Amino acid sequence: MSKRVFMLLYDIDVNKGGITSVMLSRSCELSQRYGYDVDLISLDFKCNYEEIRVKLLKDGRLSPKVNILNVHTYYRNKNCIGRVKREQINQYNAASHLEEDGYCVQVDDTEKTKIARYFENGLYVKYKKWSEDGQLLHIDYFNENRSRTIREEFHKEGYICRKIYFDLFSNEPKQELHYTKDGFCFLNKWFNHKNGKIQKIFLFDRTSTNVKEFKNNKDFHVFWLNELCREQSEKPFLICDGVGSASKVLCMNPSVAYRIYAIHTNHFDTPHNFGSSIKEDHITLLNKLDKEEALVVLTPSQKKDIVKQFGDYNNIYVIPNFITPIKNFIKNRNPRLVTMISRYHPEKGLDEAIIAFQKVIKEIPDSMLEIYGHGDDEARLKGIIEELHLEENVFLKGYTTHIGEVLGRSSLTILTSKFEGLNVVSLESMSCKVPVVSYDVNYGMRDIILDGKTGYLVPNGDRDAIADRIVELLKSPQKISSMGRAAYEFVQSKYSKLHVCQQWISLFNELENKQKSDSLKVKNMLP
Repeated sequence: MSKRVFMLLYDIDVNKGGITSVMLSRSCELSQRYGYDVDLISLDFKCNYEEIRVKLLKDGRLSPKVNILNVHTYYRNKNCIGRVKREQINQYNAASHLEEDGYCVQVDDTEKTKIARYFENGLYVKYKKWSEDGQLLHIDYFNENRSRTIREEFHKEGYICRKIYFDLFSNEPKQELHYTKDGFCFLNKWFNHKNGKIQKIFLFDRTSTNVKEFKNNKDFHVFWLNELCREQSEKPFLICDGVGSASKVLCMNPSVAYRIYAIHTNHFDTPHNFGSSIKEDHITLLNKLDKEEALVVLTPSQKKDIVKQFGDYNNIYVIPNFITPIKNFIKNRNPRLVTMISRYHPEKGLDEAIIAFQKVIKEIPDSMLEIYGHGDDEARLKGIIEELHLEENVFLKGYTTHIGEVLGRSSLTILTSKFEGLNVVSLESMSCKVPVVSYDVNYGMRDIILDGKTGYLVPNGDRDAIADRIVELLKSPQKISSMGRAAYEFVQSKYSKLHVCQQWISLFNELENKQKSDSLKVKNMLP
């Protein structure tokens, strides 16, 4: 019988890289090459997880053997005994129409959504929103004081999947009800409308009148994780990839799963070096290091710092990210193109690269910097580009899944993050024989870049230095070629799928053997 592996991240979506990409690649390899039964598990609320799975499959990022299990979807399916009723579908179809008898309608139509406000004899009574493909997403209802009272959210199959009831004065949620496709309410969440925090959660069972009560999301999620693991015929492995969910995994019953905690980034707050404060979402995990079965970090240097500060309990393992061969890689190198692939977030330091590129342009006027990604920092970055008059040379290209095409066109990639764990994009770049120029930040970059051989490291924050190295390489195609070959050979030797997955399997075996040994010791102590 195949062994079960769960990989936990708070939410999973299509337009995400970083930890999500690492988890998708690891799950694919362990399921397809090594025969593990792997499921990805998430704790957020989204009605479209099946669509997300289909899109990830289509993009080749998710193995057909891997499922995505979500806490809300789990209990929705568990409590559903029938199909969507014809009456529900008819009501949904009627509600989906823009025009309705007896109402005057004001429409706002944008590229991505359409919204409409409905008035009855001049009184504002409801609001509808559709997706860009015409699916009705939700309806808001209002009272005579223009206070929102209820929101009905619809699943694409034509049923109400969630109702939210609002406080009449603050316009904030007071309770939300979650429904199965055949109309059974399986979950009720109460909120404090003043601070948005959950006050209580009630879970209903279709087969009984019993109601389970939870104080908060944490208790609810711990209950589900325990239930999910208990359902397995053998004790599963649970890899907590999202550090924000670690406190929940720590509260699980230790007998139901082998719990493995993974840190994917620098655990220090600004300035991200030893002696800095610990990031808030890492504090619980590191303070309870002595109680954990296994903590996985990406580099020996991070392990050294954690041991130095929190102690050595022989439970920290160094397992790096591995490189996945880039699909559809087409070498069509532009000798003047520099690339970044990153979230648009201040911690990624993309403004550093944009500002530094001014100096590159002075030396090489036709050089270009293309930045692929998405995030909340996009408007600010666009403003910097416009302020520095770099619109002809620096481009925000948006999110892409065509990494092979992007790296195939690139002469080099750069990284100006404030901190890292072990940058996956840099490994992918090197695996495509595209050298990396990076700030020397904790952690990981000095582990993969041999300065002057596989790329260049420059002092953190030294814009002139990174610009000089970019200019040097763009003026020397032969050096780009030789560094690219060296980078490729280096990552293949240390970060291949085979090498890294064997380390994960060794960890699984070690945890199983330790439990057998502990059980034997207890048995021998019995009279």
